[in-house]
Amino acid sequence: MTMMQSGMLLESIGWFLVIGGILLIFLALILSFRHTDDGTTQLRTESKGIIFLGPIPIVWGYGKRTRLVSLIGIIAILLFIVFMFLA
Repeated sequence: MTMMQSGMLLESIGWFLVIGGILLIFLALILSFRHTDDGTTQLRTESKGIIFLGPIPIVWGYGKRTRLVSLIGIIAILLFIVFMFLA
């Protein structure tokens, strides 16, 4: 596989992930509006997430165990990014 072909492959994968993410957001919005509430249940919402500001990850809304799992994921993503730049 030549350099140009691998670049086009990575670009295609990137576009696929972006479009897939947008479709998932729209699907979640549609499903959240379809939920009917009969008034007998209480709705509890939580906010959890990870934001990358450059190489610095910000994690919020997780318990101790889930925070550890998310930090391992963040480290894996950062290592992947570093190895992509070194290759």
